[in-house]
Amino acid sequence: VCAGTLNGLSVTGDAQHQYQTLHKMYNNCEIVMGNLEIVLIDHTQDLSFLQTIREVTGYILIAMNVFASLPLQNLRVIRGTQFYEEKFALFVLLNYNPNTTHALRHLGLNQLTEILAGGVYIEKNAQLCHVDTVEWRDIMRDPRQEPIVRDNGKACAPCHESCGGHCWGPGPEDCQK
Repeated sequence: VCAGTLNGLSVTGDAQHQYQTLHKMYNNCEIVMGNLEIVLIDHTQDLSFLQTIREVTGYILIAMNVFASLPLQNLRVIRGTQFYEEKFALFVLLNYNPNTTHALRHLGLNQLTEILAGGVYIEKNAQLCHVDTVEWRDIMRDPRQEPIVRDNGKACAPCHESCGGHCWGPGPEDCQK
């Protein structure tokens, strides 16, 4: 169990300091008590230490990063005890560099089956694929919340035919559960 953060889009120090702080906080962490905020991380950083995270009690913020994928493949639950911008449990925004090809391409949240409270906001991620093929209403527990998923990657591979049109990526192992 490790503590989360409440910084939003504000960061301290340079990209290297930001990465070192993230690594220190979440290395070998399974449950984040609070919010998981991943902001301004460079494409050269190894984020594999995040793969141990199974649950986040607050919200997840993924913004202004330029890595290709996020190793949160074991994340199962976002509890949403706190919200980003007062209503979102998952907020993904502007994860690309307009001057290079570096960009978030896959969320890879293949094990995510529950967002207990709060909504989903995924917008302006120029190369992010397979966020519009996820049936967010099956994951979100609050029926009043409308998932906002728009202006993301355009030239995306289709879901594998075994997925019935709902997937986290193009392979048969990426079908939404």
